[in-house]
Amino acid sequence: MRTDKRPRTEDRRRKTKVKRIAFMVNRGKPLAAGLVPELVGWVRAAGHIPLLSAGTAKLFHIDAECSPAARLAEKADLVVACGGDGTLLRAARLVGRKNVPIMGVNLGALGFLTEFSAEEAQAGIKEFCRGTHAEERRMVLACSYGSKSGFALNDIAVNMGPANRAIELVASSGGVLVTRFVGDGVVVATPTGSTAYSLAAGGPVVYPTMEAILLTPLAPHALASRPMILPADAKVELELSRRSESAVLNLDGQERWTIKPGRPIRISRAGFKIRLVTPKDKTYFRILRDKLKWTGSQR
Repeated sequence: MRTDKRPRTEDRRRKTKVKRIAFMVNRGKPLAAGLVPELVGWVRAAGHIPLLSAGTAKLFHIDAECSPAARLAEKADLVVACGGDGTLLRAARLVGRKNVPIMGVNLGALGFLTEFSAEEAQAGIKEFCRGTHAEERRMVLACSYGSKSGFALNDIAVNMGPANRAIELVASSGGVLVTRFVGDGVVVATPTGSTAYSLAAGGPVVYPTMEAILLTPLAPHALASRPMILPADAKVELELSRRSESAVLNLDGQERWTIKPGRPIRISRAGFKIRLVTPKDKTYFRILRDKLKWTGSQR
């Protein structure tokens, strides 16, 4: 008797592992109400598991597995940040060292970190679930001040305190004096954050997958105070001079500490990176042209 030895269709078909897709949503964005239920429905129909905070599920009338927003990343294979760059930075704080990739979907205006448009979101999630996506590992800054510690994907900024008076910061690297910044403060940024607060203060655009530490003064009182780029392994210390009043330290605009003279802020490259899922058909230069409204052509 003749036997057909060809493998069955289901054996030949590549099996896709079930993924747990968490959605972190800026519920104040008008586009979120239509897009998020649509994406959740597709994830479920494709055989994967959507995860939402209880507040998001209730607001958008979605029946899905829920978890406290602060714990979404603990169960996820992918965190989809739907909103603006602030939403993605909030997702990065929840992911931290967990090595869970983040995909940013832009529901606002600028959005350097949220590289997928609402129209591209489903295709981006589909590619991730198939394992055919593109991603980048971005440098993170670690920061400590006294007993406090934290990290930033974009930047660490020291700003004037409630008195709104100029502050003086003594900057050192590896125990060697760099300079004194007198003015509104200073931004210490990663290459990823070079297009955020640092850029607004006159800092350079740095390719985001590079590793370096940027120091950009804020409204300096001396014309000689210029932005600097330090090696990624530099150990940066900033300390308020005795003549300064208290100031505010901001980690990615998500966490704020009050700082006072006499105690140094220590900043260095963190021991982990943040994984960002990126569109395959967009170069960084295209993103810059779109977001910064650069003009010109190759001819």
